Amino acid sequence: MFLLVSRFLDVVCPHWRMQLLGIGSDGASSMVGHLQGVVTRLVNASPHSVYRVWCGLHQLDLVLKHSYAMLWDNDVVTIMKKFINHLRQQPALITEMKCQCPQLSTRWLVTGTVSTWFLAKRIQIFEYINAAETAVEEAPPVWWWIIIAGISALTDIINPVFVKLQAQNLLVSTQSTMLEGLGINICTAAGVDGPFTDDEIRAMPQRFRCTHGRWSVSYENIVSFLQGLGMYTRHTLQCLPDEMHHKVVRSVGELAVHLVKGIVNIQAERSDRNNAADDLPPVLPHELVKIPPGVYGATVIDPHILQLRHSWTEHDIGEIETEHRQLHIAYREEPALKSALDSYENTGITSFETGWAIVEGRFDILRDFCGGIATVFANTASVESDFSIVGCEKDVYRLSLTDLSLEGIMQCKQFELLSLLA
Repeated sequence: MFLLVSRFLDVVCPHWRMQLLGIGSDGASSMVGHLQGVVTRLVNASPHSVYRVWCGLHQLDLVLKHSYAMLWDNDVVTIMKKFINHLRQQPALITEMKCQCPQLSTRWLVTGTVSTWFLAKRIQIFEYINAAETAVEEAPPVWWWIIIAGISALTDIINPVFVKLQAQNLLVSTQSTMLEGLGINICTAAGVDGPFTDDEIRAMPQRFRCTHGRWSVSYENIVSFLQGLGMYTRHTLQCLPDEMHHKVVRSVGELAVHLVKGIVNIQAERSDRNNAADDLPPVLPHELVKIPPGVYGATVIDPHILQLRHSWTEHDIGEIETEHRQLHIAYREEPALKSALDSYENTGITSFETGWAIVEGRFDILRDFCGGIATVFANTASVESDFSIVGCEKDVYRLSLTDLSLEGIMQCKQFELLSLLA
């Protein structure tokens, strides 16, 4: 298994032995299934410092899972599953709608997609329920549709971030920025306030608020959020009895604050439970100019001297720090470069390629060194994709396929990527 992991890293990040093992701390389960603790064993066996990341996609998926599970004591998801199974067994309805209700999956992001489908087909589904000769026992209650509308709206904010987090050229710092922005966007959409101190939370009147951790949202803000989701949701909410109205608003409010708290607490690099050697250092020019040369050499280069010497000459290793000083000088002495780096920081774009395009043709050794750090997997999506290929190639009919043949297949599938690296 270690050889397979190392082979994959050789393909995607040829400098991994020089610099680091970029395996997610939750990668013990994501990459090798039941072999728990494999990452810890690799770290303990390594004489060098190891950077470890915690897959933001996996964490975000867990946040959604726990947030949906607490909705109405998990009744919302349970009702959805039963209704999906019923609708998928109605051939006449499927023919009329010209589509089939999508299935839920282990990816909790799909819950939002299914919710959006229900809302889009709501009128046809209602007509089917009302015209049924016998009562459809699986038909959801009225309050369920309002909560589904809330899930759909919140997932519309989360979905694009989920897609962006799967990019193969994603930087760990970019992952952190995206997740931070996602928390802010949900707060803005649902009217969630915070973060507050413990004393501020205790001083708040809790009767008409939903509070979780350091985050809180008023009933008025949630009502306003729901009323903005369309005429059906607005009118249905107004027609509910007071007690049911209160419970629906509270459920959506709790969903919002649980999502915000969970997303804000996502750790892209390390935490007490994800105890890595160091946080990943900056890798883009506009970030490097903020680090004093002496500090950069002592904290970033020195810990990896032994690793660098495996594949770099002493001259090249010395040039890393030299080019970092030259970058500082150029930033100070060249107004055009200073303006370009400063403006790049304000754009919010954090691509490694575009960041270094500003100084293209200069500081190449420093760029290569930073490239080794930047190719740490920000998430396990690329790793899972590669292992899916392994599963497809070495299926039940090809169990006798040798490791050498499998390696050849993997390299052929990534021929274009290897050509670009060359």
